[in-house]
Amino acid sequence: MTQHLAALRFFYVKTLKKAWSITETPYPKKAVHLPTILSQEEVARLKARLSRRPIAIPWRPGAPGSAKDVLSSWLRPLFRKDWVVYSKRPFGGPQHMLHYLGRYTHRVAISNHRLIAFADGKVTFRWRDSAHNNEPKLMNLALDEFLRRFLLHLLPEGFVRIRNFGFLANRKRATNLPLCFQLLGSAATAQTEQDRSGANNASDLWRCPKCGGPMMIVE
Repeated sequence: MTQHLAALRFFYVKTLKKAWSITETPYPKKAVHLPTILSQEEVARLKARLSRRPIAIPWRPGAPGSAKDVLSSWLRPLFRKDWVVYSKRPFGGPQHMLHYLGRYTHRVAISNHRLIAFADGKVTFRWRDSAHNNEPKLMNLALDEFLRRFLLHLLPEGFVRIRNFGFLANRKRATNLPLCFQLLGSAATAQTEQDRSGANNASDLWRCPKCGGPMMIVE
């Protein structure tokens, strides 16, 4: 029995209190296009919200036109598009995707070892040119431009990098996690001991190679 048939049987028997017949069960139709995310009303509300709240746009002081005009011209082509859900299988598989996201979610836009020099109001840093076989190169940017690009990678207010759901949701985690461990029984105890051992090994890795003191992640 497929997953959707099991769900429909549960819906018929438990929710509707009706007899369930596999021959009369409707099969879900395959959608040609995924639904549009934003309705016209939502777009109008978003426009009104943007006019009352600061937003980072690619505009420099001194450019022709007011900030409001630049914002309108920047948003106009965006609101003409039909924003839809886009899901695609990762080329490297789920493990590759988790490895990539695991590095990105706990780091800032640029790491310290890529910063080479700061002199005469300019920042020099390393980067890789993906158009030329990831060849390592150096880039020299004015401080204002470097900071502008860096701030584009910071999330706006109200956004988070990782949002948990289910039994790990913030509102239910304190109640559900102990219950999960209780239901798992001895398996949870063994896993906890293994995690504790791994944490001890990890703590040795997060020590400064110079002074031996503990290091911490700064974001």
